[in-house]
Amino acid sequence: MAAVTFLEAIRQALFEEMERDPTVVLLGEDVGVYGGAFKVSEGLLERFGWERVIDTPISETAIVGAAVGMGYLGLRPVAEMQFIDFIACCFNQLTNFAAKSHYRWGAPVPLVLRGPSGGGVHGGPFHSANPEMYFVHTRDPH
Repeated sequence: MAAVTFLEAIRQALFEEMERDPTVVLLGEDVGVYGGAFKVSEGLLERFGWERVIDTPISETAIVGAAVGMGYLGLRPVAEMQFIDFIACCFNQLTNFAAKSHYRWGAPVPLVLRGPSGGGVHGGPFHSANPEMYFVHTRDPH
């Protein structure tokens, strides 16, 4: 079997899930025309169109807010940030809203939030953090 990079595996998973489930949508900065950070979403726009591959403004808070709303409406959003460092902008939305709404209102928020971290790109203080530990004690939104 040929070796597969992490980027190729993520792209393949996106293609497979979007093909399998028409409620899966991808949204984020440059995920459509440009093909996503590190070209992870390359080819998805051509295959699934603008309604399922959505380029957003550079606003991580807006991306997460839109993804939460999509989840409430029955979609299964995959929200992508160009670099996971910027998830700090969304901390309150994720930990105090999305993660608790299932328990508070019986309204789960099915979403995937992804973004590259580290990656050996030597991106300096705003493009190389690993902030996942901030969320270790946050409840799973399902």
